[in-house]
Amino acid sequence: MKKLLLFLLVIAFSQLSKAQNISFEQYFLNEGSLRMDVFQCGNSDSSHYVFERFIIEPHFGGSKVNLVDPFNYGTNRVKVIDAQTNTLIYSRGYNTLFREWQTTDEAKVMERCYEESVSVPLPRNEAYIILEIRNYDGVFEEVFSKRYEPDEIFNSTEQRYVFPVQDVMVNGTPESKVDIVILPEGYTADEMSQFVQDCQYLANVFAQAEPFASHINDFNFRAVLAPSEESGVDLPSSHTWVRTILNSHFYTFYIDRYCTTRNYFSVKDVAANAPYDQIYILVNSSVYGGGGFYNFYSMSTAGNMSASSVIVHEFGHAFAGLGDEYEEPDNSMGLLYNLSVEPWEPNLTTLVDFDSKWADLVAPNTPIPTPNNSQYSNTVGAFEGGGYLTHGIYRPQRDCMMRNYAPFCAVCSRTIEAVIEAHSDTPFTVKSEHVQLEPSLRVCPNPATDFIDVFIHEKGQAEIIDMNGKTAKSVPLNNEVNRIVISDLPQGVYVLKANGEARKFIKQYPHY
Repeated sequence: MKKLLLFLLVIAFSQLSKAQNISFEQYFLNEGSLRMDVFQCGNSDSSHYVFERFIIEPHFGGSKVNLVDPFNYGTNRVKVIDAQTNTLIYSRGYNTLFREWQTTDEAKVMERCYEESVSVPLPRNEAYIILEIRNYDGVFEEVFSKRYEPDEIFNSTEQRYVFPVQDVMVNGTPESKVDIVILPEGYTADEMSQFVQDCQYLANVFAQAEPFASHINDFNFRAVLAPSEESGVDLPSSHTWVRTILNSHFYTFYIDRYCTTRNYFSVKDVAANAPYDQIYILVNSSVYGGGGFYNFYSMSTAGNMSASSVIVHEFGHAFAGLGDEYEEPDNSMGLLYNLSVEPWEPNLTTLVDFDSKWADLVAPNTPIPTPNNSQYSNTVGAFEGGGYLTHGIYRPQRDCMMRNYAPFCAVCSRTIEAVIEAHSDTPFTVKSEHVQLEPSLRVCPNPATDFIDVFIHEKGQAEIIDMNGKTAKSVPLNNEVNRIVISDLPQGVYVLKANGEARKFIKQYPHY
């Protein structure tokens, strides 16, 4: 067993080193990005992806040095694998609205499809875009992969929306800064000047809120001047429906303050006018509310007295993967937490592996768990209550922006500063607890039609087994990348077994 663990760690570190030392110029074009649109469909128990399109867009806003995700945050993750060399060349974690919908009562009785879209640097050569979902035990599982071929004639370069872009605060080139693109929701053409003022207000909020204030020169803010037909936002409770460019609405999952949009393709279409790492949607409304999803989008209303606090709180979710630190027993999203493992959010712990979280910031005399009284008001510890749950999940300090709009706690501040650093053009050091075990066996694409590429570290024999347990094919694996023709196999679900491991894939007929 020890030898096996050592072997896996050697693979992990070799794969990580291989990925962290990759050259952007070797694997990616210097201009533009590749966007993959999919639908995630399913119910509370299961889901599957349906590919929609590849779009080549004009801008890429990310770091060209820190290409592989160093944080292991998010409920979902996108990875890019060079198809010829089996090299991990890019990855990013993110969250989706669909994952939250799966916890609702509606998801128990019906299916829905949600728009999902991921953007990566534009690969020079053929590459696999892989989508992963974190399972209940906290482990990412590959669930979908699509081969990107640069010469494919249906790779679209069409820009659905072309709008003017206005600089709000620009401090440097996109690859060295955190680029925030601000999108207007519910601002008409006559209200664009008000939107520009609201964008300046948003930038000023960050310039005054720590730890962003100390790093404000590491940020770029740009606004896309995209008008809506009508002013305002949908309020289902009063049967108010407004024609807006992003089709946002309050009462998401029947929570009155929760303002979101399911029209994510439109969000990405508007955002494509500028380079960006983060999308911030400003809603033209005085109603209190908003929403935030890690590396997906932030949203808040511009005309509410609490706007500044909401802006920063929601950005904490979207930018740094911070979890909510308050209790809300009726919130079904508490079902996402498995109390037997550590939450992926950096500011929440179940104490299962507290050393991997913020134990290094806790003073020796501080009890864990930490009593929730005034003696420990300014203390870093482990205070029970967070992630919408009253018991079983602990937060770093009594008060924080992610709990009650107090200043960010020490743990959240440290996380935010680390994420800012990872967006720069300086190599970011990956901590050992964030090392990702790349699978030693991978099957792409999935679903597949004519062939599968089998990626493996050691030569061996592969068997493709159908759902009746019968061997449909047996082929040797002679290289790190092996192509197996499956056009002769009937449509269905198969399992490929090799070197003691197994991977499931779907064979489907071509769609023309």
